[in-house]
Amino acid sequence: MELWIWILLAVVIAALLVVIVTTMRAIRPKAPGPLDAGVAAPSLASPARPLSARDPRPAPPAALTPAVTARIDALVAAEQRISAIKVLREASGLSLREAKDRIDTWTPSAPAVRPAVTPPYPQAGSASDALARLSPEVRAEIGRLVAADQKISAIKLLREATGLGLKDSKDAVDAWR
Repeated sequence: MELWIWILLAVVIAALLVVIVTTMRAIRPKAPGPLDAGVAAPSLASPARPLSARDPRPAPPAALTPAVTARIDALVAAEQRISAIKVLREASGLSLREAKDRIDTWTPSAPAVRPAVTPPYPQAGSASDALARLSPEVRAEIGRLVAADQKISAIKLLREATGLGLKDSKDAVDAWR
């Protein structure tokens, strides 16, 4: 072979080696870098450090407004702690850890009022009375669900409409014509 072909082959191989080496370096995992110079690392010696002029977080207010407190009370009572932490952080400017610690020890100031989803359970023997008071629309929908073999949906609808218990509703749907 001629000399120029050997030189061309050597250049192509060298170029391929350069591409392979740079690709391998690019996909190699990187070690984590130092923290941003503007953000100070938390000190283990003083976990409750005072806020300084360099700290970007605002100072938390002395007290939360009654509306915010009521909202947090409702969220804590409903066991929605993440939402409660978010509300507290937005209202007070606390850090995530501080807000979580406060919500973990939060006791609602008033008992939570939960609206009743269904009417109270009727007295024994009143299942037939409850069925007699059904509106024609509900009767038609339950009939359609029973005909479509969707008994669970029919039982749910009957329970919501009458307040009957699960067993009474199931028995009524089983006997539905």
